[in-house]
Amino acid sequence: MKKIISFVWFCSLAISFASCDQKEEETASILPNVEATMERTFDYLGSEETDRMVYTLSLSEMQLLSDDDRLEVMFAPTKPVRKDAIVFNIRKTDLKNGYVGTYSLKSLSTNKSGKAELTYYHYHNKTSSNALFSVGNQMEGNFEIKTYNASTGLASGSYVVNIKNVTDPTAYETNPSTPRKCDIILRGEFNNLKLKK
Repeated sequence: MKKIISFVWFCSLAISFASCDQKEEETASILPNVEATMERTFDYLGSEETDRMVYTLSLSEMQLLSDDDRLEVMFAPTKPVRKDAIVFNIRKTDLKNGYVGTYSLKSLSTNKSGKAELTYYHYHNKTSSNALFSVGNQMEGNFEIKTYNASTGLASGSYVVNIKNVTDPTAYETNPSTPRKCDIILRGEFNNLKLKK
């Protein structure tokens, strides 16, 4: 009788542990929602006029990638309805331990030693766009990774960028005789974006 009771007890204990393990696996597999916003403003020089767009991005409109050379972060709202996209690149040798940190933007002359390179795209239609690069334009700002979880690969952070005194990106659509100048201000946040290697 004692043997039967012991066997039943061990079986129930094993089932209990298996149930706990299953719950832990289910909990681990439930990841928090990925969220990201992006705001773009054209601040026209010599005028009080601005042109502002705010985007809430879906998972398919952003990426966090890593390879042997660099970390790339892309925010690309679906075109042609949404007309702006930005890509940050940080060389592996410039990344802080655990990725967490603030990376200043490279700029044409004011901050050539910046660690984050930026490319900003403004789309005119599905196939046509113009691009501004941090190595060829005056830019201020930074890209920040606030948290990174190595076990889940999830990162959260923010960015703020000011591209100074450039030709109005919309001028390439209308082709005016005297294109206006503007500052392009980009702001955004992202939460729980998964790193892909």
